[in-house]
Amino acid sequence: MAHAHEGTADRSPDRGHRLLIALALNLGITVAEVVGGVLSGSLALIADAAHNLSDAGAVLVSYIAWRISRRAANEKRTFGYARAETVGALINLTALIMIGLYLLYEAGSRLFEPTEVVATTVLIVGAIAFVEDVAAAWVLRKDLGSLNVRSTFLHMIADALATVAVIASGVAIMVWGPAVSWIDPVVTAMIAVYVLIHASREIREAIAVLMDSAPKGFHHDELVARLQGTAGVSDVHHLHVWRISEDRTALQVHLIVDEPELSAATALKERLKRELHDDFDIDHATIEIEAADGIEHDTDLVRKE
Repeated sequence: MAHAHEGTADRSPDRGHRLLIALALNLGITVAEVVGGVLSGSLALIADAAHNLSDAGAVLVSYIAWRISRRAANEKRTFGYARAETVGALINLTALIMIGLYLLYEAGSRLFEPTEVVATTVLIVGAIAFVEDVAAAWVLRKDLGSLNVRSTFLHMIADALATVAVIASGVAIMVWGPAVSWIDPVVTAMIAVYVLIHASREIREAIAVLMDSAPKGFHHDELVARLQGTAGVSDVHHLHVWRISEDRTALQVHLIVDEPELSAATALKERLKRELHDDFDIDHATIEIEAADGIEHDTDLVRKE
């Protein structure tokens, strides 16, 4: 009999509410900066508004992914939609890596071809953006266990750091004049490297989930030894361990047993499922029992490559 299993993603509305608050903060600042830029004729304000709009897009992607992940399992998606959040994280992290590479390019261009920076406008724009970025990051702080939310949080942190660089360069230019305009591209390059390092780490996690990799910290040999050392089990083959989502792990294994009678096999499976859950954090285990009939089995999926 087939069973559909739902994911264990955060189904409470709290995460969605916090993402919506972060989205509202980004959109509110975007509108304010556009209005201020038009009234004052400041291109810097309008440019920063466009940047905030891209952040709002990242939050929106995370929110949509979270909403999809809450859908119940069905006949087509028997494991549920929990991986939607991983897909959302992959989209945001890919965009963040592209932004980091662009910042490096822009920093290099400005270092060799300096542009005039209006310090007063820079400080105003920086102060407004910094408040918004910190507020949005603070709102999302409770959901950092989610890769999807972390991808958006990293957008906010990157912006906050960039804003600190903007403010610092503005103050430096006001104090020492245009001669220190090089500070802006140098600090921007440092922030770009920081963003690229962290985004690269997180995107590897997203890809690992989507590639059905075993969870971090999983000890293959220890699991095989436990299964092979179980009373009544003579061999183990076709062992697969993968993540259905960030916080849910599945296992499939074939066990060759000495006594394949139904009652004994059922008791063995139930006991092993409890042990796998308690000792290896396996949320969903499928165990196939086979008789020790002398047939040679393929053990390639048990050996550690």
